[in-house]
Amino acid sequence: MKRFQGQVTIFLALSCLSLFALLGVCLEGARSACLDYWCSQAADSALRSVFAAYQGDALRDYGLLLSKGREEGNSLTGKEALRYAEKYLRPGQNTLYAQGDRIRLQELEAWEEDVVYVTEGQGGVFIQAVETYMKTAGISLVLQSVLERLGLYNQEDGSGLLETIHQMISEKDSSLEGILNSYKDIKEQAAALQEEAKKKAEEEESLYIPPPGSSEDVKTDLLEQIKSIRKYGLISIITGQEALSAYSWDKSDLPTRLPQSEKDLHMSYGRGPINLLDHLLLGEYVQHKMNCYTQEAEGGSSYEWEYILSGRSSDKKALEAVIGEILLIRMGFNLAYLSTDAEKVALAELTAIGIMSFLALPQLIVVLKWILLSAWALAESIVDLRGLVRGRKIPLWKSSGNWRLSTMKLDLSAEGGGSQGLAYEDYLRILFVLGDPSRQAYRMMDVIQERMRKKDPAFTLKDYMVQANLSFRMTASYLYADLPLIRDIVAPHGSRQYNIQSRYGYERR
Repeated sequence: MKRFQGQVTIFLALSCLSLFALLGVCLEGARSACLDYWCSQAADSALRSVFAAYQGDALRDYGLLLSKGREEGNSLTGKEALRYAEKYLRPGQNTLYAQGDRIRLQELEAWEEDVVYVTEGQGGVFIQAVETYMKTAGISLVLQSVLERLGLYNQEDGSGLLETIHQMISEKDSSLEGILNSYKDIKEQAAALQEEAKKKAEEEESLYIPPPGSSEDVKTDLLEQIKSIRKYGLISIITGQEALSAYSWDKSDLPTRLPQSEKDLHMSYGRGPINLLDHLLLGEYVQHKMNCYTQEAEGGSSYEWEYILSGRSSDKKALEAVIGEILLIRMGFNLAYLSTDAEKVALAELTAIGIMSFLALPQLIVVLKWILLSAWALAESIVDLRGLVRGRKIPLWKSSGNWRLSTMKLDLSAEGGGSQGLAYEDYLRILFVLGDPSRQAYRMMDVIQERMRKKDPAFTLKDYMVQANLSFRMTASYLYADLPLIRDIVAPHGSRQYNIQSRYGYERR
C-alpha cells in the first residue's frame, strides 16, 4: 500500500500561517497607530472644549478669558473633559464599550494633573491675563487715553485721528513713501486738534467763576483752620461735606481673603517681577474698567480705584486714604515752590519775626518761618484738592500766576485748578505705579467679583481657571490576539492602554 507524503501541504499551511501572521501584525500595528492618533486628538479636543465654555460676561466686560474649573470646592475639569472625550470617541450610541466590537475602546479615564486658577501665583496669573488683553484688544484704549491727555482726542473730533493711526499701524504699504504720507496726515490732524483744544481751554479759563461758598466757607486764621479741620474732617472740607458712599468691602469670600497657601500656588506661572511698562498698562486697565470718586458708579462701590490703591474696608476710608496721599504730594510740590518765591518767603519771615519778637524767642524765627510756609502750602493743597475732586486740573509745579492763596489763610471759597495740568485720575495713576502690583491685583479681582455678582450671585473668581494639564487613559482590546494560546503569550491582559497627556491654556498654548 502506497503511503502519501504531506510535506507540500504542511509547507503551504505553515507558509499561509506565517503570511497571515505577518499581515495580522501589520494590520494590528496600523490599527494601534490609528487608535493612538485618534485618542490623542480626542483628548486635545476634549480639553479645548472645556476651555471653549468660557465666562462670557468676564470676556465682554473685562477682556478676561476664564473657564470654570470647580464648583463648591469640587473639581469639574476632569469630569467635563471625560464627557467630551466620550462624545468624540463614540460616533454611534452605545458603541464605545461594546463587547463584540474589537475596534472601539473598552475603557476611558481622565483626571487632572495640574490646574492653574486665576487667583493663584500671588496675583501673577491675573496680571498676565490683563497684560495679554491690554497688549491686544486693549491697545486702542491705551492709545485713546494717551491722545486724550495730549488734548488730541474727543468723541466728536478725535475719532478721525485714532482711525488714521490704526490705519498706519495696519498699513499694507510699508514703503517709505507710504509711511511718510501716513505720518503727514497724523501730524496735520494732531496740530488741528491741539489748536482747537488750546482755544477751548482759554475760553474755559476766561469764563470760569469760582462757586459761591457755603456758611462755613469763610476766611479764617491758622488756628481756626486747624479747628475747622478737626471738627469737620479733612475729607468733608475737600468734598464739600457731601454724602459719601457707605459701601463696605468687609467680606470673607473676596479673593484678597484667600489663604496664603492658595495664593502661593503656581508662582512660576508669571514672568517674574512686573516691570514699569506692564504696571502702567495695569493702571490703564483700571482707569477704563473701574470707577473712582470723580466718575459715576452703577451701584455697589463708588470708589473702586481708591479701594484698589488703599485696600481699606469701606469706600469712605478708602477715599480718605487716597485724598490724604494726594494732599501730601501736592503739599510737597507747593512747599517746594514757596521756597523759591522770594516775596512769599519774605512775608512768612516777617510774620515769624513779629510773633517771635512778641514772645521774645528770636532763636525760633527760622523754625516758625518754615512752619508758616508749611501751613501755607497745606492750605493751598486743600484748595487744589477741592478743584481736583470737582474735575479740574492742577499743574504739578505751581507759579505765581496760578497760585490761589495770596495770604497764609485758608479760603474755602477759592477753588484751585483749571484746564491745564494733572487731573484727579492722573494722581491716581501716580499712586498706582508706586503701589504693590500683587496687592493691587487681588483688589482688582475683588472689584470684578463684586461686579459680576450683580449678574450671577454665585460667581466666585477663585473657581475659574486659565490653564489645565490632564491625563487620559484609554484601553482597547487586541484584534488579532484573541486565541487562547496567542493571548497568553502576546497579550496576557487582552488589551492595550493609551496614556495621553493634554495641556491647554488661554495665555500659554
